Amino acid sequence: MSNVTGFLKSGVKGWFALAALLLAAQGAALHMLSVPERDLPIPPLESFPPAFGSWTVQAEQNLEPDVLEYLKPDSYVLRDYVSKAPSGSINLFVAYFKSLQNSYGPHSPRVCLPGNGWLVRSARIRPLAVPGRAQGIPVNEYVLEKNANKILVLYWYQNDRNIWAEEFKAKLTLLPDLIRYRRSDVSLVRLVAPVSGEDASQELAYSQEFARLIFPALVDSFRKTD
Repeated sequence: MSNVTGFLKSGVKGWFALAALLLAAQGAALHMLSVPERDLPIPPLESFPPAFGSWTVQAEQNLEPDVLEYLKPDSYVLRDYVSKAPSGSINLFVAYFKSLQNSYGPHSPRVCLPGNGWLVRSARIRPLAVPGRAQGIPVNEYVLEKNANKILVLYWYQNDRNIWAEEFKAKLTLLPDLIRYRRSDVSLVRLVAPVSGEDASQELAYSQEFARLIFPALVDSFRKTD
């Protein structure tokens, strides 16, 4: 068993080392190359539908000025959706970044939520069945706790070419996308649901259903940048 564990650890270390080398190589290439990007139209996320099934908008929100200045999204939507059946509430945040070439891009919830005092109780990547994709999509699932409050967070990254859960993949695909498509746009999609019980099973079920409901609208929004 120790040999297997050692092999797995070495494999993980090898993968991260390879990823680091690829990122470094791409960074050096971008410093030497100036790749002009296509002038893409920015998706009007503020016109995202106000209702999905039994879910309707309860409140429209704006990012705090300092957060907006830090993230610098080209377009975003931040809303609270509520439903009576199933009974629950979900905060939806979608942020679109037109280019990663001159900016950091989406700030990972995996980093910013614990940084705000939330303790990670569980974390995993799980497949989510969505319309139009037989294989589903990978999403990050986090349960976090702060004082006596718990939240469930689902998030993923998406553009019109791909959907992924791992943060570093955006950087790994930056140079290939620039060369092939002359674009490096990406969006962060995040759902947050307050957890009322001992576990988040109920919140997970309706958050997954909400994600399935909004997915076609997300695809349509990002296709408008093509």
